[in-house]
Amino acid sequence: MKVKKYTGNSLEKIRSVIVKELGEDAVIVNIRKNSVTGGLLAMGRKASFEVIAAVEEATDADSADPAKTPVGAEAFDEFLKIQRDQYRGLRQSIKMLDDKLAEVDGRIRPPAAAGAVSGAAVEKELANVHDRWRPLVLDHLHRIAGDRQPVAADWQEALAGLIPTAGGILFRKNSGGGPDVYVITGPTGVGKTTTLAKLAAKCVLGERLNVGLITSDTFRVAAVDQLREYSSLLGVEITVAFSAEELELQLQHFHDKDVVFVDTPGRSPYDTEGIGQIHNMLRRSGEKTCTLLVFPANIRREDAECLFSGYGILKPSALIVSKTDEASRCDGITAMLELSQLPILYLTDGQRVPEDIHCASPGLVASLIMPFARTDGDAIKMGGEKTE
Repeated sequence: MKVKKYTGNSLEKIRSVIVKELGEDAVIVNIRKNSVTGGLLAMGRKASFEVIAAVEEATDADSADPAKTPVGAEAFDEFLKIQRDQYRGLRQSIKMLDDKLAEVDGRIRPPAAAGAVSGAAVEKELANVHDRWRPLVLDHLHRIAGDRQPVAADWQEALAGLIPTAGGILFRKNSGGGPDVYVITGPTGVGKTTTLAKLAAKCVLGERLNVGLITSDTFRVAAVDQLREYSSLLGVEITVAFSAEELELQLQHFHDKDVVFVDTPGRSPYDTEGIGQIHNMLRRSGEKTCTLLVFPANIRREDAECLFSGYGILKPSALIVSKTDEASRCDGITAMLELSQLPILYLTDGQRVPEDIHCASPGLVASLIMPFARTDGDAIKMGGEKTE
């Protein structure tokens, strides 16, 4: 797969360049708009667009191994892996560069230079950032603010530079190789079923795709009824799987669908047996399955390690942060990002389907972690809108 990033002030002009360079088969993976009304990080910038486009490169059908040709969710996993590898390499390069800059800086600047950040300011702004990321944020902050006193936007931009996001999923039509399968996992009460319904609604209402729903959450009271109500509203088919064999049969039944979402039962991270049962059920779901781990925005630092340790056996490909509207403090998100080395796809902030789900961006996630860096009257609502 060939992936390229384009920037410009006109989406139509960007699209024409994409078609010229990548061809008519190119797909838009993500669109990010930078504008003067897009929140603190966009303050003072000229309105522009950043578009990531991708196209599957031609393969010699006579010599190619079909089992190794990525399609659908498999291609999405490959894209995420490339992003993760690039993110790790970038972090390592930044660390090496920062060490060199600090060495040179120490030779040419006195310790108490103008604009130095006080200890009180560090404790306030970095209160929700775990210890291992704090030096990295301060290094970024120094490069952004220089000798002047940092402002709110500087703090959030410094943190945003460390946050990996993938900006949502590129849902697509079934190309004849079966549906893309997305499994929603996470502990009890994080909003997996509602999140699944929001994603399904995006596919049905926004992309006009043929969607199937499967629930294996047969333990929670009314869980099946809840998902069945959503399926009725969206006009999509729903089935129930009680075992790995039944899940395999249901996936075969949905072979003509574009996308299939699988809801799983919530389990405590300490419930290794229960999570193991989910793992056993998914073992036959096929190579085109992408597992998404949902965790709440208010997860504590000490719980992040336990959560990912418990659910790591499911090999999730990306993260979804839920209940951002219910979190008074988000001090475990940075720890979760470092532990998992996974990008955030979406943020959810309510019960409305499908409105209350938003593609993640580094700036948006940073605004959750550092809400106290905002100025009075400048509270940011999800999606970049200001609220009075």
